[in-house]
Amino acid sequence: MNALDYRVANLSRREFLHGFEVFEQRRETARFPFVTANIVWQDSGKTVANPYHIEKVSLRNGASLSAVRIGFLGLSESDPTFLCEGPGGRRIVTSDPLAAAAEHVAALRGKADIVVVLSSMGLETARRVARRVEGIDLILGGHGPGRTRSDDFPEDTLIGRTRILYIGDQGKDLGEVRLTLDAKGTVAAAQRTVVGLTREWPEDARLAALMDTTKRSINDWNRQQAAAVNPFAAVPAGGQPTYTGSERCSPCHEKEFQVWSDSRHAHAFDTLVEANQDFNPDCVGCHTVGFRRDNGFVNSNATPTLRHVGCEACHGPSSSHPDVELTGYGGTSVRTCVACHTRENSPDYDPATYVPRILHWEQDRQAAR
Repeated sequence: MNALDYRVANLSRREFLHGFEVFEQRRETARFPFVTANIVWQDSGKTVANPYHIEKVSLRNGASLSAVRIGFLGLSESDPTFLCEGPGGRRIVTSDPLAAAAEHVAALRGKADIVVVLSSMGLETARRVARRVEGIDLILGGHGPGRTRSDDFPEDTLIGRTRILYIGDQGKDLGEVRLTLDAKGTVAAAQRTVVGLTREWPEDARLAALMDTTKRSINDWNRQQAAAVNPFAAVPAGGQPTYTGSERCSPCHEKEFQVWSDSRHAHAFDTLVEANQDFNPDCVGCHTVGFRRDNGFVNSNATPTLRHVGCEACHGPSSSHPDVELTGYGGTSVRTCVACHTRENSPDYDPATYVPRILHWEQDRQAAR
């Protein structure tokens, strides 16, 4: 966030996931302020950070005004189950965002020309705030996958004078808002754009290095945790088929096994090793067999035979085949593929191009010719 030159950030419950002390350590390194109007100390009701921050922004040459004051107010979704313990046993909780907005927008309106709410609330909560609290010019949100239109649509993205823009989560999109002001500094029009951060955008060298360092740190942490995992902790119920590894398939399915061996599926885990993500649970599920399932892949140390996208990744656990399950075992379809080949993970995936590369039944190969 420092590298991106943040000017202000909304405080949400997630900043306290690792405890108050860790949050304080991180806040000390931030070159920008956090704001929150409804994350409060339970004993006093006072906010954990300032409720708002005012930035003076210069306007382009030739404008009727030289600068405007933009007030940023932070609001989070109220969660009665949220509680974080601070120094001396003091507790941090959330309060009603509507009440907090009503209190602080009125005060902020007299100090700022434009009032912007930074929201980590659900979209419907943001709309309720816009309906009940006057004086808000703009609500900017990134809370879950929800996104809004980028135009003025009554009771959707335009409620009274308040315009709303939500751009989803995971940092996949960048929201841009351009405000047109009249001679009094009042917002006369707004242009909102959502820019998809696709591969076409060039990498920033500093941020790419930071991302690589972060991913390596996450992977190293997961590698340390993996050392304590018991691979036999999750034992399937009696009689249930278990995963046995692709090598067991080769004696009876020699030709099919060779097609698989020559495919990228047989080396899928290697890409994670190269990217230092081989212990990242968000990644290994699509590069292994049976991750987070009974007797499936645990980690590279405990269950090395289940690395890569093996036979059982598509056909299911095979321990009872062929002794119990004969014909009919292992049926699959393209629907199995799209569980991993999603738009986010595999943007180039096209069944017509990809599937012929892995066909390994004789009748399938003939049909594809």
